[in-house]
Amino acid sequence: MRKKKKAAHRRHIKTLGISVAAIAVFGVPSWYVLGFDASPVQSTAAPAAVEPVPIIAAAAVENIGLPERIMIPSIAVDAAVEKVAVAADGSMDVPKDPLNTAWYELGPHPGERGSAAIAGHVNWWGGETGAFANLHKLMPGDTVTVQDDTGAVISFVVRELRILDAAADATEVFTSDDKKAHLNLITCIGAWDKRAKQYAKRLVVFTDRVIE
Repeated sequence: MRKKKKAAHRRHIKTLGISVAAIAVFGVPSWYVLGFDASPVQSTAAPAAVEPVPIIAAAAVENIGLPERIMIPSIAVDAAVEKVAVAADGSMDVPKDPLNTAWYELGPHPGERGSAAIAGHVNWWGGETGAFANLHKLMPGDTVTVQDDTGAVISFVVRELRILDAAADATEVFTSDDKKAHLNLITCIGAWDKRAKQYAKRLVVFTDRVIE
């Protein structure tokens, strides 16, 4: 079953914005109507003051549950995690509730070996703030935790932030071959492209699992 799931996510998620009729995370349904012009992400490497964090190589036999909540204390995020797969246009689907996040269930569970992905809205109809509205404020060294359906809490540390074009190759966001566990957080950023009906950029926060 796991092999089939991973084959599916490699096949379907190829770019950061697939459909010109869609917007938000990886080209998804037209729900984000407000432009989000965040401050540029200046640093993609941990500052000198941040001590190196030991990274865990997730064992293939580790029994990790389904993610239920994601917590990011530095930006006051404590959000439920929905499970999503692939939308009709071949893109990663998104959470139905703007205050929730969405885990790509065709990839690894957060904490398993490989690159798990969780996406969140930046805003919503009427100007409501989305769960990942402040994702751009994260800094290398910040902590992200995920609670699964067994009650276990798995911790990650932010490694870097990248701003990518909507049409950029998404391979690195959804896959990795270093035999370690990663969690990548995704939202929209930049100016609203009226012609393409989507945000021009995607913000991806790359995080690594840490030893408790």
